[in-house]
Amino acid sequence: MPSLFASGEFILEYPTIHGIATNQRLSSFAHSLSKHPDLDIECFDDLLDYDKKSYHLNYVITLLDDKSKCLLIKNRGSSSLFYPKYNNIPYLLCSLNENEINPNFIEIFSKLPDISLCFALEKPNQKQILNFIQLQ
Repeated sequence: MPSLFASGEFILEYPTIHGIATNQRLSSFAHSLSKHPDLDIECFDDLLDYDKKSYHLNYVITLLDDKSKCLLIKNRGSSSLFYPKYNNIPYLLCSLNENEINPNFIEIFSKLPDISLCFALEKPNQKQILNFIQLQ
């Protein structure tokens, strides 16, 4: 896992984060992903941000061949953005059980017809990292 702080006692870990740009609503986007033969999609309870003020829709996506997982999060929640630095990115793709997102996920997402961008995002700053450390 990449870490933001590396002092002797205090290390914060966060997942690898990619941004996904599409005009599709999350339910339509998840439905199109569920049709992919190599993926399993599972809707989870809304994800509450660290401040416990905003709920974010999310799905766990599993790559069937090796069981690697990632989390698809709707960036705009009920009252705020999950990753405010990227206010124009509608969805975030975060690693769950690996140090990095499996490149096969990126390849699959990049080839979907309604995806305009799928790219790695910069590391979160100290204030923004709190939403991501809770995913681990």
